[in-house]
Amino acid sequence: MKKLLLIIPVVLIAAFAGLYFYANRETENQLDIYIQRAVASGAYNDIHYESAEFGVNGTITITGLNVTDASNFNYLVDQVQLSDMDFINPFPRSISITANGFRFPEGAPELQLPLSSPELENFLGLIDGTQSVPLEIQYSHQYDPRNNEEFNSTINLGIPDSFAMRIDSSTRNIPYETLSLISDPAEAQAAFNTALMAAEVPVFSLSISDFGILEGLLANQANQQSRSIEEIRSEFMSMTQSLFLFAPADLQAQAIDLGNQLTAFLEGDRTFNLAIRPDMSGSIQQLQGPIMGAFFNNDYAQIIDLLNLEFYTE
Repeated sequence: MKKLLLIIPVVLIAAFAGLYFYANRETENQLDIYIQRAVASGAYNDIHYESAEFGVNGTITITGLNVTDASNFNYLVDQVQLSDMDFINPFPRSISITANGFRFPEGAPELQLPLSSPELENFLGLIDGTQSVPLEIQYSHQYDPRNNEEFNSTINLGIPDSFAMRIDSSTRNIPYETLSLISDPAEAQAAFNTALMAAEVPVFSLSISDFGILEGLLANQANQQSRSIEEIRSEFMSMTQSLFLFAPADLQAQAIDLGNQLTAFLEGDRTFNLAIRPDMSGSIQQLQGPIMGAFFNNDYAQIIDLLNLEFYTE
């Protein structure tokens, strides 16, 4: 009995180690298949990575991801984590991605900015291939081709102690799975444009949170003009509160509200939110006529009503 009790843990550990090794090998095999599909689609010229590891919680961690897109622009990502990944279907019906540490290769074109400061130059100095830009991107989507091709996605991106941005969107009637099988880029774009006319966009929302980037930009301007940050902030607030002067007569109320919300955002450490929830379930085909008619009749308020545009600062 004692020997049996000693043997069982050893067998279990060996079995787990074998399963872990197999999972890692299959993970790389599946990733290689997806990379082949991505390159074959024409969207990328090359994708390769240093290593991929399957975690016990089901998360796949990829290190040293090197991507060259169709425009021959190359960039590197220090670490990418995949979870809730659908490997079965050509176009994943579910996926969650977190990417950290973006690097551009040495020799990338230098950014020439009309306004600069030592702080801004130090930050841009990170983009030289030797250090990682502290940007984190999180992406996830759920896709159900059996339910009118419903596709819901969320994108979060940001830099610690700087800013955060979130984009949520939902579409229907765009056959992503079918479109992903078209290898010719021009043919895929034409098919997508055709599908777009039958698409629905029931909701799109955007939020931007300030965690210090606004203060940095204002400080940059103040440094250039040898003025105080509050003077620069006050000028920007005056500009946002004057937006209604440039708006059509029927959009005066909305422009005043937008100016007030942007002014509140300029106070710092605030979040600006924008969303559209169009009428007619967001059907592009059904909305096209009323929106174009309102545009040619200079009835811009009607367009805002059709799109159900909302914005606020919190």
